[in-house]
Amino acid sequence: MSVALTSHWRAMGAIVRRDFAIFISYRGRLVEQVLASVGMILIFNFTAKLVNVPQFKTHGDYFAFVVVGIVSLQVLTSTLTTPPGAVRQELVAGTFERLVVSPFGPVLSTISMMVFPVLLTIVMSTFTILLAAIAFGMPITWPTAALAIPVATLASLAFMPFGIAIAAATLAFKQAVNATAYIIAAIGLIAGFYFPITLLPGWVQWTSQIQPFTPAVDLIRNVLVGTPLPHPALLELAKLAGFAAVLVPLSALLLSAAVSLGRRRGTITEY
Repeated sequence: MSVALTSHWRAMGAIVRRDFAIFISYRGRLVEQVLASVGMILIFNFTAKLVNVPQFKTHGDYFAFVVVGIVSLQVLTSTLTTPPGAVRQELVAGTFERLVVSPFGPVLSTISMMVFPVLLTIVMSTFTILLAAIAFGMPITWPTAALAIPVATLASLAFMPFGIAIAAATLAFKQAVNATAYIIAAIGLIAGFYFPITLLPGWVQWTSQIQPFTPAVDLIRNVLVGTPLPHPALLELAKLAGFAAVLVPLSALLLSAAVSLGRRRGTITEY
């Protein structure tokens, strides 16, 4: 391993440790996340009892469907909202300048800010799934359940470029963070997090084929609760890998261009 690569790993690790230290310094945040998970499970446990449609044979089927969907949405949210939010916070605090002048650079530093939130989301998602299974009897396909972690990691890589692109817009225009709420709301409707995409109008269903969110939630449901896949698993995995392989470098270039634009304008550390 080269010296440069080693130094990059150490720099990324330092950012992850910093983010972890900030998180635990606010002692109520973990409690808030646990209570939010419990509240979400309670709401949808009772909501599922109202669902009586052909797509779900039992109320528990919809409960499992929506719980895994919301857990998948949390993974998406951690990758989509973290980069622009972190960049905005660094700009407001006046600490982004340190990242700009550091040898690690603003691009890799911004991408590294996504690592701890993704890890935290995976841990909290695991807690949510176990709580739903133990306390509310949600059926789990235990032989394949552990595969949800690598699938979620691959999904995070596929989701990451969208967050990086919004971070680039934040650097360029300073006010792009608010767009994430609308994007997440739209994705929540078309990607099958809350209900099967077959319920959507036919002219909308094609959107499930052109983004990585639907195959991600389909795969996670399949390995966790045994929901049948609409397409072969290898094809779904190939879609996620393809999105990550193509879009991550492109989004990094976009972020680099936003940094260069800010330097030329002299606005890179302004908010």
